[in-house]
Amino acid sequence: MRLSLAFAACCAAALWAQAQEPVKARLRVTSNVPATLSLNHAVQGKGENWELAVAPDEPVLLRLAEPGYEPQWRSVAPMGPGERRLEAFRLEREPIPVLFRANVPAKVLLDGAEIGVTPFCHLFAASKPCRIVVRADGFQELVQTLQLSDGRPRVVDLRLLSDSGTILVDSEPAGAEVYLNGVSRKQRTPCTLERIRDGRHRLELRLDGYRRVEHDFAVAAGETVPLEFTLERLPAGLNVSTIPAGARIYVDGVYRGLSDLNLSDLPPGAHTLRTELPGYGDESRTIRLDAGATHAEEFRLRLVFGKVAVWTQPAVVAIYEGSRKVATTAPAKEGAYSSARTELSLPPSEHVLTFRAPGYRDETRTVSVQADRTAELKLQMVFEPNFEIVTRNGTYRGLFVKQTAEGHIILEIKPGAHRTFSESEIVKGRFLVQ
Repeated sequence: MRLSLAFAACCAAALWAQAQEPVKARLRVTSNVPATLSLNHAVQGKGENWELAVAPDEPVLLRLAEPGYEPQWRSVAPMGPGERRLEAFRLEREPIPVLFRANVPAKVLLDGAEIGVTPFCHLFAASKPCRIVVRADGFQELVQTLQLSDGRPRVVDLRLLSDSGTILVDSEPAGAEVYLNGVSRKQRTPCTLERIRDGRHRLELRLDGYRRVEHDFAVAAGETVPLEFTLERLPAGLNVSTIPAGARIYVDGVYRGLSDLNLSDLPPGAHTLRTELPGYGDESRTIRLDAGATHAEEFRLRLVFGKVAVWTQPAVVAIYEGSRKVATTAPAKEGAYSSARTELSLPPSEHVLTFRAPGYRDETRTVSVQADRTAELKLQMVFEPNFEIVTRNGTYRGLFVKQTAEGHIILEIKPGAHRTFSESEIVKGRFLVQ
């Protein structure tokens, strides 16, 4: 009996104490992902749904955190006894760093807005795929989608393709000037031509001494086209003239024709020219010809004279060629009837010579003169008296030589024979009509 009374007393005391405690408020917390909840810095555990009893009329501080997500703090206003309230959290992933690198400086756009120029790093929300657009002048636009749902940082390497083509030009030999569609690019082979619009084009290579190369090609945007050429060396030209014309022309010992001569098929380099013309000295010289160029050479040929050795009877004879006196013979010795050797220097050819001496008939001879040779001509002219003297002893004809101061007349009676007629014996004297 005594025990029952004591138990009853305890229960009554407990009920009284419970009646004295305030009624708790009820707070429900939810999360979109499993996370750790703290209530006033006391960890409540990890989950997605919590039922919490909180003291009424006191502020509550909640924190929800999960690795890879941005933590959230929330202050809850004091609640009344027995009040029930819901606090729903929606955690967002932490921004993910993405490093962009490209082969050229390029702009990166997200949703149409520029976010940086490569290389750079940007923080992305991972909640949804990100569509980026990459642009650079002279290159094709690049579109790429980033999937960041795993939350890992990324390095994105971008390779932009040119919006035009590139050609690599080389030649053998090198150094040719490059023309594209008729316009010089101010470059020489080997070289790289960039920013070539897609389509068909004409390439030209020009190098002095070589045949011009013309080549049609097509290139697409982003394409690199290698072009290699072997240049063909041009022949050299040669114009040969001589004074006088008509000389035989030899090139490297081979007869090529008569001057004036034009040649267009000679290989570039050193060559030997030689001329031949009768009556003129051979001329020879070495020249150098450039590929694709025409060289002019003029030869002034040296006339080579021949000789004619002349002996005449009588001793003194005037020699003419046409109207020009070319020489006069002289006695071999004083009083001689025959002349000494007389040499005439004449250009090579046929020469018509006229010989004249008083009392002798004019003589004409044709002589063939060759260069560096001596022709011989011996001439005995026909005696023709030009004066007649009548004496008591007879009549005499001869060549009038002279009349002395005393009045005597000297005649050449026959070639080389002279006679003096005194004034006293001369009956009559007269010149014969020629």
